[in-house]
Amino acid sequence: MKALILALAAALPLTSALAADSNKIVVADTAQAFSERVEYVHKQMETGGRFEYIKPADKQAVNSDLDSMMAMLQKSGSVSAMGADERVKLLNTQEHLNGLLTHSDSERLVCERTNPVGSHIPTTTCRTYGEIEREHQQSEKYLDTQRNTVQTRRSN
Repeated sequence: MKALILALAAALPLTSALAADSNKIVVADTAQAFSERVEYVHKQMETGGRFEYIKPADKQAVNSDLDSMMAMLQKSGSVSAMGADERVKLLNTQEHLNGLLTHSDSERLVCERTNPVGSHIPTTTCRTYGEIEREHQQSEKYLDTQRNTVQTRRSN
């Protein structure tokens, strides 16, 4: 009886950690609520979405984590119905998933501290991850255009 009480007391923080963290992109609670969140994440990984710049390998890992979490929730119905080991596994998968999504969040602010050319006084520049990725893609397009122009001139 004492062991059961200790096990339940140890499992309570895991339940609240899974369900109450509003700063997370994905929070697992019930299979029904989680399926709505899965749809949101898939939509946001498309062009124009919050996670449109996610790398292909990370996108595959996100889908794998979502599938794994959905299977765990469908098996038990909700986090509160899971055993302690299942909750730990779900929490770890959720944290991995949120880490991948947060890193690829186009709204994430990235600040750099650099010394401008001709100055020793450092400045801080902050841009969103989406702005950085769009600029990178535009630079790649421009360079591709320049390479194609040079190749066309050489072949003529």
